[in-house]
Amino acid sequence: MNEHIALIQKETHGIVQQIKPKKPTSREWVRPLGFLLTVGWYVPLSLVIPTGIGFWLDRPDKLDSHPLLTLIGFGVGTVVAFYGLYRMLRQFYTEQKEQERDKKLK
Repeated sequence: MNEHIALIQKETHGIVQQIKPKKPTSREWVRPLGFLLTVGWYVPLSLVIPTGIGFWLDRPDKLDSHPLLTLIGFGVGTVVAFYGLYRMLRQFYTEQKEQERDKKLK
């Protein structure tokens, strides 16, 4: 009788182990965090640098075309930011899909 109970407990433990979700490893949360940090720096810098260059060129001792070059710089920075963000998101999405596919194969 005790052998049957031990066998049932062993089989139940095996089933519970299969159902139990695995804890995420450190690699699973480091990748998205790195992506967010990259986006967090890329977008502001791609806006500030061209706008700053336009503002610097708009000074009276340079080209003296006061809001024109600042706005052009901001427009260029916006295009660069959105294009770069699109590329980063597309790359991140494809990498996540590959990781999910690899997990399903294992």
